[in-house]
Amino acid sequence: MVSISELRQQEYLSNQDSILHNVDSRIKLIVLVLIILFAVTSSNYIVFVILEAYLLLLIYLSGISVKDALMRVLLILPFGLFIAIFQPFIQPGDVLYTLPLGIKITLQGIQFAELLLARLVISITSIVLFSYITPMKDIAEAFRRLHMPNEFAMIFSLFVRFIFLFYDELNTIRQAQASRCFSLTNNTPYLWKVKQVGYLFLMMFLRAYDRGEKVYSSMASRGYNSESTIYYSKEGLSMHSIAYITIPIIIIIVLVVLQYIHII
Repeated sequence: MVSISELRQQEYLSNQDSILHNVDSRIKLIVLVLIILFAVTSSNYIVFVILEAYLLLLIYLSGISVKDALMRVLLILPFGLFIAIFQPFIQPGDVLYTLPLGIKITLQGIQFAELLLARLVISITSIVLFSYITPMKDIAEAFRRLHMPNEFAMIFSLFVRFIFLFYDELNTIRQAQASRCFSLTNNTPYLWKVKQVGYLFLMMFLRAYDRGEKVYSSMASRGYNSESTIYYSKEGLSMHSIAYITIPIIIIIVLVVLQYIHII
């Protein structure tokens, strides 16, 4: 799980000034979906290597540390690895090994696990790149400008605006408890500790509810209703944005053609 300090650091990096950071957020979101869809529908490992090399090149051009990006990929990868690790045992096919209790490892299962991991690495790398070059507020704006459901865009916008605020509220409550000598490591009874943690979540719920009521009242006083839309400036696409979406489309077309004529 990403800590709030890492989230703040990522938000700081996503607000840097570079060629990729200045690309239109809609284009970045479309390219993200395009690369993931192409990766999950391909089964050619040469394609995976080329896509991964392209994504790492983009990370380098964005000014983000490639090492940090790869560490983030490796941090998320175990969640998918947990699914892939079972595939050799549950996929039917040619049996390579027979383990005790009748557990069998199949060749097709190993191949599917490798394919699943390759697709997962491409998808995670593209998401990491997207998160490093796109501030959360721009993601919310991209959803709205791509005509996503208004309710979804509104909820995400509020989430982006208040996630750090709620974390500060949580810290305030934890400091108040610490000032009264509460700690999970002290020798107080276990049930008492559970009760204090329950109070923590209860106070967070009450403060979140109170904050939500105040925000809604404030929005309603300014004319907000279920049919309201959020204003965003209409800007044309820059050459950087056009190049950002054109290059991966060309790469995908070339790879599809090379696969069709059996060169790769």
